[in-house]
Amino acid sequence: MQILDSPATVIVRPIVFLTDNNFFTRMKRLLFALTAAIAAPRLFAGALFIYDGSLPSSSTEEVDTLPDVEVLSQKIDRSISSSIPLYKIDRTGILNHGITDISDALKRLPGVNLRDYGGAGGLKTVSVRGLGASHTGVSYDGVVLSDLRSGEIDLSRYSLNDVSSISLTPGDPEEIFIPARNASSGASIAISSLQNPLPEDKKFSADIRMKTGSFGLWHPYFRTIFSNASNLSISAMAEFTHAKNNYPFTLVNGDYISKEKRENSRMNSLHTEINSIFIPGKGSSLNSKLYYYDNSRQLPGPVKYYVNESHEKLHDRNFFFQSRYRNRLSSVVSIAAIAKFNWSSSRYSDKAESYPNGFLDQYYIQREVYSSGALLILPMTGLSLDYSADWFFNNLSSNLPSDSRPYRHSVLQTFSAKYNIGPVTILGRMLYSLYLDRWQEKTGKKGRKDFNRFSPSLAISVSPFKNIPLYVRASYKNIYRMPTFNELYFDNYGSTSLQPEITDQLNIGFTFSSPSLGVLENLSATIDGYYNSVRNKIVAIPYNLFKWTMTNLGKARIFGLDISLDSKFKINTSHSILFTASYSYQRAQPRTSPDMLDWMKQIAYTPLNSGSASISWLNPWVSIAVHTTTVSARYTTSSNLPSTRIAGYGETGLAFFHTFSFHKSSLELRADILNLFDKQYEVVAKYPMPGRNWTASIRYSF
Repeated sequence: MQILDSPATVIVRPIVFLTDNNFFTRMKRLLFALTAAIAAPRLFAGALFIYDGSLPSSSTEEVDTLPDVEVLSQKIDRSISSSIPLYKIDRTGILNHGITDISDALKRLPGVNLRDYGGAGGLKTVSVRGLGASHTGVSYDGVVLSDLRSGEIDLSRYSLNDVSSISLTPGDPEEIFIPARNASSGASIAISSLQNPLPEDKKFSADIRMKTGSFGLWHPYFRTIFSNASNLSISAMAEFTHAKNNYPFTLVNGDYISKEKRENSRMNSLHTEINSIFIPGKGSSLNSKLYYYDNSRQLPGPVKYYVNESHEKLHDRNFFFQSRYRNRLSSVVSIAAIAKFNWSSSRYSDKAESYPNGFLDQYYIQREVYSSGALLILPMTGLSLDYSADWFFNNLSSNLPSDSRPYRHSVLQTFSAKYNIGPVTILGRMLYSLYLDRWQEKTGKKGRKDFNRFSPSLAISVSPFKNIPLYVRASYKNIYRMPTFNELYFDNYGSTSLQPEITDQLNIGFTFSSPSLGVLENLSATIDGYYNSVRNKIVAIPYNLFKWTMTNLGKARIFGLDISLDSKFKINTSHSILFTASYSYQRAQPRTSPDMLDWMKQIAYTPLNSGSASISWLNPWVSIAVHTTTVSARYTTSSNLPSTRIAGYGETGLAFFHTFSFHKSSLELRADILNLFDKQYEVVAKYPMPGRNWTASIRYSF
């Protein structure tokens, strides 16, 4: 489909005009007027609307079949022709490469640093290219997830069982027909859930799974789909995870070595969803999602010498409803809209003599209302123009006496253009961000602070040779990260004087793809070099032993190299070998002042080298996947003191799987061995990861 692949012109003149001081005030009024005109009527008149984020086709037949297509591949699919790095893993790749959860999928991609606190259901967050987890936006079925309290999304809340694909974009998304919020992060992760429709002769299907494993793991899963085989499909899923997480580890204290076991680690987690797809007419679709998550867990805390007692508990709950709508009004005009309500709570408790009455109970509640509208125009062949406008409201309340009850209004707007002329693809985007913060100080005095900024991005991809699938790409993105509510308002920690972090991202790379090269099939390779510059970097500075404050310290420089390789060797019609590998080099340096201890050292928790590889043998009997990930040494502080060094590690796993097919049903058996060589390591200091462990699962679909 030429329209889907065709990029648009760069917005050059608007950038010049918008920098004019006399024009600035009038432009802001115009932007608000356009937001109200385009977003509001479509959003609130149809609160159930869902928008699927992809460009419409100029062909009616192609648009009508979009909701009924699930793209499958036998490899990790990296978009070779993209002008911006894009790494994608589909459902078949998840199975064939022995991937166990969403965080496992992401840590196999180049440029990704994963923070994992250990055990099933443990907190897992992702940083991309050294920018930090708060710079990484995560979208679920096209709508961005949010946690304004911490700014980090816990990926353990989302099930791999229900995932159709996972993609990572370091930089600006190449799609232009997307919400403005999807382009407001330094990097983005897109999780797409299963929405496979039923055949016309089938109106019901079900997927039942049971997984068990080491350390008391039990994980039942159920999903069902109802369809009228014409324009409506409804699916419902539920899964429950129980794990004791009482895995052993070795404690080393000088010459003293002892065998210990993680205590106070039990967790019980419930996750349910209801999804619907409705096709009201040709060229239109309406998707809705109802999501609920409930996790009650004990927290073992960091390992302390000679002390193994812990009474910490955390109870997280999250509910949201989102709806996306898309309609192709004509061959050249399309609209899209999103509406969402999100509610989440966190309750932390602990018992200790140091607390008043021997007990601590802290309760936080976050709320969000979100709406988005987008207008896409295709004025000529190869040219696409988009305007998107988002508004969202967030607030935070707690039972803390110092609670300042902050809230934030956010308005994001993007003007995007994409143009394709022969072998050249050009993408330009201008993002306007407006944030209005309000809070109440302990004294009763009310505070307010407003932020606004224009953030441009530009990307280009060129295929210099007509008959060789080689592409050269380059991109630039300017973005800034708003401080989180914790960084701004948390007692004895936050600072209301913080300024947003401003980031400039540069990337240049080469990609190659060939359906056949000697004995290899589906060969693809990418190599990208990048440079990130961060100003007003937010760090925590100790005021005394008990009180810290957040401040903007200055600058950081990050440069690195990402390499990926993917190929297939077909032995015969029944046997094939799949291979995929990635490597990342990241040099992340604080560059505020030569007088500071961290000057040109490595930023905390950023490895200099990391990589992954997997090789799979697909056969008619039992398919086997061997995979490994390696990470070099890191430091817990940016001053890189020897006492803060965390040793590097390599972890290897095995997966065995086979699917039996019956008449209109299938039975899948799978077994995994993780940390095969029983390597003890830490991703986060003093949080030991599990040693050798196993899982086994059975799945029946009909």
